[in-house]
Amino acid sequence: MSELDLLRAFRLDPPAHPWLKVGPGHDCAILSWEQGRDLAYKIDQIVEGTHFLLEGSEAAAPRRVGWKAVAKAASDIAATGFAPVAAVVAVNLRRNLSDAFALELHAGISACCRKYRIALAGGDLTASASAVSVCVSLLGQGAASSAWLRNGARPGDWLLVTGDLGGSRGGKHLDFEPRLAEAQALRTFDAQSPKSFVHACIDITDGLARDVGHLCQESDCGVELDADALPIAAAAHEAAQRDGRSVLDHVLGDGEDFELLLAVEPAAAARLQINWKHATKLTRIGTFLPASEGRVVKRSNGRTEPLPDVGYEHLTHEV
Repeated sequence: MSELDLLRAFRLDPPAHPWLKVGPGHDCAILSWEQGRDLAYKIDQIVEGTHFLLEGSEAAAPRRVGWKAVAKAASDIAATGFAPVAAVVAVNLRRNLSDAFALELHAGISACCRKYRIALAGGDLTASASAVSVCVSLLGQGAASSAWLRNGARPGDWLLVTGDLGGSRGGKHLDFEPRLAEAQALRTFDAQSPKSFVHACIDITDGLARDVGHLCQESDCGVELDADALPIAAAAHEAAQRDGRSVLDHVLGDGEDFELLLAVEPAAAARLQINWKHATKLTRIGTFLPASEGRVVKRSNGRTEPLPDVGYEHLTHEV
């Protein structure tokens, strides 16, 4: 297919949203939004060789690549407690790839948009000899001045996490569900309180240890992680058997879990633990401390040790 033929195919029945007035086919998308709402804006990208592979035993089907590109950006919207509205997607294809690859990639992008009611508002298509990449710009919306940020955790807050952790390269990093529904369930529960009980939030992309470190750094807090409380994915055990690293190493450092990590006011967190009805579990894995007490992991014997600064680092490719 020519570029124009592909673009015509991409424009057939694009995912919509009530706020989108003008979508694909124009120089700019046009949106309108309600008064009293704040907008969240996220730009994210996935790159062949870094976020997915197209060859070898871990090769990803193009539909899974498209899904991940949108879901990864949507996970950041979930971490603000907002709901997504519209995405603009820029794709760079390798020239030696087939039309079928491009169409399946687009199908994955559209599938994620439809599931989470995200308008596919437009984008850009190019081709080169270099790696495939997909860049997603995503708008979200929520009540004015209500966004969850990284800098509100307080000593005494409980550290809660959704889902299971570790071993994401076993497949979860391609097929994960951004925790948008879970964020809205927390919002609903939060509405019963006079003040917001979610003090800070981040989604786990670089690894549990590094991302809880981001919360501590931005909030000027320490933290104690309870190793026995960590919800461990079966894939983390499988990965540990394959490579000889400990299960805890995988949980702390693998990254791309795309779970929500939350600092929650203690009394509200206790109520949440009792009344949480969502299918995705919500687990207490630690407590925030004064910054002077540092960042530690508590082991089964009650002893504590420093929380290692492990996780994915893009500029060095080290874990």
